[in-house]
Amino acid sequence: MKKIILLSICSTIALFSSCEKNHFEGLVIPDDAKQAYVDASSKQEWHYFSFGQNKIVGSAAESEENNAIWKARKDWDLAIRRFEIRTNSGEFTSTGASGGVHTLDSGITFVSVTKVPKDATFATDKTITSAGMGGTSTVIRSEATVINFKKRTDGSLVMPPVYLPAPIYIFRTADGTAHYKVQFIQYKNEKNATGHVRFIFNEISK
Repeated sequence: MKKIILLSICSTIALFSSCEKNHFEGLVIPDDAKQAYVDASSKQEWHYFSFGQNKIVGSAAESEENNAIWKARKDWDLAIRRFEIRTNSGEFTSTGASGGVHTLDSGITFVSVTKVPKDATFATDKTITSAGMGGTSTVIRSEATVINFKKRTDGSLVMPPVYLPAPIYIFRTADGTAHYKVQFIQYKNEKNATGHVRFIFNEISK
């Protein structure tokens, strides 16, 4: 049986603490979906998550020294800092880890994804320079994000920020042997504070 939760109305279910208007409206969650929560409210700390263990295996602030440590580990698949995402892949691995992420087309739902598309390509982490309210920053990360930001026709961000749901992603594990479909379902908590990330995931066949 599937649960249908309209998150435009404050849910009475404790699992979903966000009740931002029109956020993830009409969300459909299968009973067998695994769920995880990450307190990503820190602007510095990355939280490294293992799909197989279904837990955060460690956290570390953004620094050259810490990054070198986590690049050398293969026991994590997904890392989150605020709305940013890392995978154990590309420029963020020193051991040849085979992680990565495939972004599905908008309109595709979590429940409709049962296997990895035959033409799926997995993007790996790279150095990305972006401009924000705090200035320009350069960081190695994925192109995937926990949420999207509404933009004007000229490409500039609408301020104050308007958060939009990210598409469904398929993440490949660090060892390259498994794939997980992921939907990010929360970015704000009941106090409207950002960086409180909740997502659902399930392993799918290739």
